[in-house]
Amino acid sequence: MNPVERLETEPLELSLVKKLAFTAIILLLITSLSFCVGELVLRLVSPRFASFRSSRFRQYDPVLGLSLIPNTHVFHARGCFQGEASVNRWGMRDRERSLEKDPGKFRIALVGDSLVEGVHVKPDKVMNIRMEKLLAEKGYTNTEVLNFSVEGIGTDQEFILYRERVRRFRPDLVVLVFVENDILNKSSTLQPGAYGIQTWYAPYFDLGPHGELVFRPVHSRPFNRLRSFLEAHSLLAYYLERMWFRSNAFVQKWQGVSLQWGAFADPLDPEWQKAWAATEKVLTLLKDTVEKDGAKFLVVKPPEFFQVDPDWQERFIKLEGKLPASFSTTQFDERLRDIGQRNHIPIAFLTPYFQAYRDAHHLRWPYFSLTCDPHYSALGHEVAAEAIVQELEEDHLLPPPSDSRQEAMTHEYQGFSRHSD
Repeated sequence: MNPVERLETEPLELSLVKKLAFTAIILLLITSLSFCVGELVLRLVSPRFASFRSSRFRQYDPVLGLSLIPNTHVFHARGCFQGEASVNRWGMRDRERSLEKDPGKFRIALVGDSLVEGVHVKPDKVMNIRMEKLLAEKGYTNTEVLNFSVEGIGTDQEFILYRERVRRFRPDLVVLVFVENDILNKSSTLQPGAYGIQTWYAPYFDLGPHGELVFRPVHSRPFNRLRSFLEAHSLLAYYLERMWFRSNAFVQKWQGVSLQWGAFADPLDPEWQKAWAATEKVLTLLKDTVEKDGAKFLVVKPPEFFQVDPDWQERFIKLEGKLPASFSTTQFDERLRDIGQRNHIPIAFLTPYFQAYRDAHHLRWPYFSLTCDPHYSALGHEVAAEAIVQELEEDHLLPPPSDSRQEAMTHEYQGFSRHSD
């Protein structure tokens, strides 16, 4: 056989490098094609299933860790709710607002996490909008309530949010809605442990060796440009990211239950002691900063589910599998009340109002929340708005009403002190 015949009959041997490169190209093409097909199918199918529909309306933020995307309006639906995420040009879960305050206007800034953000309900049902409507009905037509709340933020981010964004709107009153996971969210050691394999991008104020606050900025996100591009343009990327955040591998527990309940322990574990101590310092710093800006400051504390549900123990055990012996139903509010008294921070506890409303209307489970989600239903937002407005009136934190209708108003739940349990 001559050399020419040998070349025609024997297969060519590819080098290892070429084989690897060829395999990588094939895998990349298959992955890209699968991604494109998945994206197309999802865009065609998802609008037909109203029971599970959403798309991206939050983004990685190098200052806050997480923020809302300006000028966004998406439907946000699950099996038990049909919500909308409507975000204005300032990145607020709110109707359009002007940066400059109109003459004669009294401006309230409402700051909190997903409970106040309220993407689970329609835009006109969110707490701040219900407060505006109720205030107008009571004669406070010169008052507006701006919503600066963002899912997942804690006291540290709320302070930064005020300093970087809220104060530009020159509010006359800042109302901070403080919830049970705020202690967890502000801890650089506890929060990452609560979310398992995910990296939680957030700024933190840790306690230094002498009890001072030490600031830790948001970590830069790997492949941020690529990830931001995919998040902005791909519905499939959004759903894959949601699936990732629901995977709780390696998540930490507190005495066999979800880590967040460690904030209710009596006595507290060392890490939770640090978290509470740092929370006190940041709350005080926020109060002092607001007051230096010439505004007033109020913390409101909504009730926990066990404060409105007589059958809470059964539900807790069904959800978590057990009820730790050191879990206390009173210590969280007591610790928060002590922080307020030590640092002259006014704190309003809304539990009495919710309990009175529950009894007057003979409510049953899930009371003020959604059946498939612990966040407030439209009723929960409405009752929270009523309770906060009552506190503002009782504490004389509102300007005089703009007409005489205030004198004719009667209050259904007068007599409940904000310092009651």
